[in-house]
Amino acid sequence: MTAFLAAYRNESVKLLRRKKYIVFLIIGIFICTVMAVLGRIASDFIVRQAGFALPLTPSPMGMLPFFLQILLPLLIFMGVTDLITTEAADHTMKAMIVRPVARWKLYAGKLSAIMTYVIIYLACVFTVSAALHQLLGRGMGLETFLTTLSAYLLTIPPLIVLACFSAMLALMGRSASMTMLLLVGIYLAMNVLPFLVPNTSELLFTSYMSWHRLWIGALPRTSRLVHMITILVGYGVVFFMAGSLIFDRKEY
Repeated sequence: MTAFLAAYRNESVKLLRRKKYIVFLIIGIFICTVMAVLGRIASDFIVRQAGFALPLTPSPMGMLPFFLQILLPLLIFMGVTDLITTEAADHTMKAMIVRPVARWKLYAGKLSAIMTYVIIYLACVFTVSAALHQLLGRGMGLETFLTTLSAYLLTIPPLIVLACFSAMLALMGRSASMTMLLLVGIYLAMNVLPFLVPNTSELLFTSYMSWHRLWIGALPRTSRLVHMITILVGYGVVFFMAGSLIFDRKEY
């Protein structure tokens, strides 16, 4: 456990020292702020012109799809590319694998560092969007606040699976640019495929990226929930085990 924590701290420091991740965090906060301000301006304009109120300030739930479907996957792709593909291409991985840390622990530390950043990002988006909605919008009651918080927490498991999948592919890449392009292309293909072949929607783990909507409100049958959880956990275990085996046997 001590070796894993040491690897996790080391990978987290390396990730957060890259200024682009701080910049992307600031961009996310900026997007939330701009959307909230524009929504309030539009609402006030409608009140003046039409005489009735139309709340247009985006709630935290309204902001979630953009970050969940677009920005957070891109950040995961960047993270696995920087911590895996780039380090392999720059031959800096050799200095880490000679340390007295099992390779699978080092690999798990890299994934944990990436997911820690993603969770921090989600927490910042939720906090900022909730505060702005409270100040500029109609506000949220306690029940709505807890429901929204639960929705944000429920997005974490699918993102973990996506991180495991991306890391597994990043191990096969030889350049950062090509790996990033490959990950984006595969992600787009998996999101488009269910529209072309509807029967594949339940087989692709990307179809569960927005599964928090199923937990909010009327829940589906218990068998349906168990089926989804089993598929998601199964994908995560397979991707992580495959990636750790590849990392363990890969020559650097």
